[in-house]
Amino acid sequence: MGNLLFIIFAFLHLPLSAQELNEAKGFKGLLNGKTAVEIVVSDQFNDGDWITAGYCYYPKAKAPAPILLIATTETDKTLLPKGENRYLLKLVEYQPDGQITGIFRIWYTEVEGDYNFQRGTWTNPTTGKVMQMSQVTEFYNRPDWYPALPKVMTAKKRDAWSFKYRFDRDKDGWLTDLYVDGYVDGQKTDFHFEEQLMGAFNDEQEKLIGWVTEDDINFDGVPDLLIYVGVTHNASSLYKAYVWNQETRQFYPVEVFDEIQEPDFDSKAKTITSRARDVDNLYVDTYKWKNGILTKVSTKKLSLR
Repeated sequence: MGNLLFIIFAFLHLPLSAQELNEAKGFKGLLNGKTAVEIVVSDQFNDGDWITAGYCYYPKAKAPAPILLIATTETDKTLLPKGENRYLLKLVEYQPDGQITGIFRIWYTEVEGDYNFQRGTWTNPTTGKVMQMSQVTEFYNRPDWYPALPKVMTAKKRDAWSFKYRFDRDKDGWLTDLYVDGYVDGQKTDFHFEEQLMGAFNDEQEKLIGWVTEDDINFDGVPDLLIYVGVTHNASSLYKAYVWNQETRQFYPVEVFDEIQEPDFDSKAKTITSRARDVDNLYVDTYKWKNGILTKVSTKKLSLR
């Protein structure tokens, strides 16, 4: 990461299109005196909501790349001197797989359209470690690393999504491959899934199995996506899974589902339990969601003899 922190809240103007950056906000300074980061966020009205989003960038990292930032609501009742309007901007840092790796909190005042930094922090959501921002001044230029406008600025909400699936068959009529496509408001998207099925399935079984179900598997009250892809040689059901993130308005594949068999979802405990069998033993693994990632929290082996 490096020696200088840049946090950029500028007034940026691009062509009037879906790629337009509306009013943006920022400052530059130091984070604990050693970590360099640049941040650009802007506001846009989309599908009924005002969204504040952008990117942060660590220029001194080994492989610097823009990281998605999305603002979430947080209030601060701290009083300021009379005549100053104080605001708190909470920005959550999302990796490409949906994992949350940091949270910025930036307090600033606004007077006649000018933004003035008051204080700021960055928090590690796993360890709780907090780094302070200091020696901050305003910065007004758009950085060269800034990519396209975040997809959340134009993406539809979850209820606009639907899914269709189809199969390939071999010469004897047995199902071989499953294909799933995503649609938004009836229009096909770039969401596409395909998988070779495990096990033997005919036309009768095709009608009995729930191949694609929109279940809430991360317990946030919003339907996700569960895709049945067959059975093991011990007749344990196998699935692929995608979770919907309400803040980013994206589906993310849940890679760890490759390890889960016969998943059992406990909405009260907010856990997912896998039960995998071999000839002699039953392996029971329990998973929980941590910072957007499904993580194994316990495992045990039970003898079947």
